[in-house]
Amino acid sequence: MHRKGKKRSTYGIVVRGLVQGVGFRPFIYRTALEHNLEGWVRNTSENVQIRVRATQGELDSFTAAVKSGAPPAAMIRSLTTETCPDEPFDGFRILPSGNESDQTTRVSPDIAVCDECLADIGRQVHRRDYPLVNCTNCGPRFSIITSLPYDRANTTMHDFEMCPRCSAEYHDAGDRRFHAQPVACNDCGPRYAMSAGGRSVS
Repeated sequence: MHRKGKKRSTYGIVVRGLVQGVGFRPFIYRTALEHNLEGWVRNTSENVQIRVRATQGELDSFTAAVKSGAPPAAMIRSLTTETCPDEPFDGFRILPSGNESDQTTRVSPDIAVCDECLADIGRQVHRRDYPLVNCTNCGPRFSIITSLPYDRANTTMHDFEMCPRCSAEYHDAGDRRFHAQPVACNDCGPRYAMSAGGRSVS
């Protein structure tokens, strides 16, 4: 609920910088929910776009939280806001990506596996000894992307359909793998093999 007497308007927010492949959309989603805002977020080939309905005070609080709490691998170069025509919202959503410009944004480099994912190799049955574990905070980015915006369909992971467990993590806003594009496990992810004495050893 917004404060009595404070009118909510629709605002457009554009974030530029290193904001793809770093868990930025899940971060925006959670931050918007924490601020009780309705609207949406999406990637484009050029930036990350956000719409919210907010009072001026709520907008200031939200954008301050975005700047101060961005994912560790993100780097915000600019964040701009403008008033937009009102549009209907149903909660806060992550929309499909758009490709509206010939310009391109920066994509995160690959990120070394985090401590939590290393622990998952031993504690999660479906990732036991799985060498390609990752989450929104770590894993391959630049080396798997084929085009922008950064979505699974635009990476070399597009041939690997997520199993039910990985899909549940991917769609759970409270999970560390929420919208982690390379998410995979022993049941659905890529495998590796090496050759020993002319024989392939998995």
